Amino acid sequence: MSAVPSVQAEGRLQIRLWTDEEFARSKTLWDALLRAADADPLFMSWEWQWRWWLHHRESLGADLQLVALYSGTRLVGLAPFYTHRAVVRRVLHPRRLELIGAAWRDECAAFSDYLDIVAARELRGPVLAALAQWLASATWDELVLCGTRRDGVACKLAERHLPHIARVREVDPMAGWRVDLPKRFEDYVRRLDPQVRRRLFNQRRKLDSPKVRYAGEAEVEADLQLLWRYVADRWGTGRPGAGLRGFYRDMAQVLAREGRLRLSRLESGGSTLSVMFNAVVDGSIYYLQSGFDGHRSAGLSPGYLHFGYAIERACAEGHRQFDFLGGMGQHRDYKRDLLTENVPLVTYHAVRGTWTRALYAAYDLWLQVKGCGRAP
Repeated sequence: MSAVPSVQAEGRLQIRLWTDEEFARSKTLWDALLRAADADPLFMSWEWQWRWWLHHRESLGADLQLVALYSGTRLVGLAPFYTHRAVVRRVLHPRRLELIGAAWRDECAAFSDYLDIVAARELRGPVLAALAQWLASATWDELVLCGTRRDGVACKLAERHLPHIARVREVDPMAGWRVDLPKRFEDYVRRLDPQVRRRLFNQRRKLDSPKVRYAGEAEVEADLQLLWRYVADRWGTGRPGAGLRGFYRDMAQVLAREGRLRLSRLESGGSTLSVMFNAVVDGSIYYLQSGFDGHRSAGLSPGYLHFGYAIERACAEGHRQFDFLGGMGQHRDYKRDLLTENVPLVTYHAVRGTWTRALYAAYDLWLQVKGCGRAP
């Protein structure tokens, strides 16, 4: 990798900021560190992080701030940050530091769950101390750690270190949901509430010659286009932006080449009823997105039915877990119905500057009095 000035930090770790070129060719180093860490194997993988950055950096006007931490010549930590100018209430334009994989409250960007800092297990303490020292001297007005697990490294950074250099706020709490899979799909179905069982399994008898077709690399484009059309019709929104589309298309093709893509169509009577985009990583199925034909859903629960087929295949393939991730349905938190356990996710918003801290302190007090929890 090219020579970049290094900074000696606490615990005798060194910090270097990677360039885009270094990031692009770091897959081997990144994967080795990820295996030695507890960060999420999909969302914190090099494939996901690099492609998210590749497809979003221009639209966000972002600059890479990828912090690499070394013990001697060994890579022991990665904090994949970027900076961009945010717009808050059309008045404030803070320089915001965020983790690659999310743009806070930007609906045009792809959202990633379980974002974190990748740190070698035995060196989490020194990595966090060194990173905190770098953050104290770096140039930023706001820091957002979006969609991170409460037991993750980023959470420890926010709780233990950030309060010394910024005002730290917990915002946008979200529930993730996942289920441990039995060996037999029948055992899963048997445990469901009767009403859920009816929607997820028993309604199959209403389908006309049902088939589940899984996409290869050649079918990715057409299946994603149909998925986005269904989602736009369901939620009353436009098609996703170019960055999001390009990212998901690119990621799906990579997963397809590696045999880890589960992009499927549920068909009834020879036509598509729903589309579901899942990925397989380390024995877990990640549910990324789905959509269904609202004009053909009368008397059916297409989403539940498609989940049933996806979970059935996951059991047959011997996967350990089906991860529904965060996010609610249009009307209710339907993921609670599916024998899931809650995975708490939180976003931390840290602000610097005397007047900015005072502004948010006053606003948080107002929110507390008003009994609501969403920050501007």
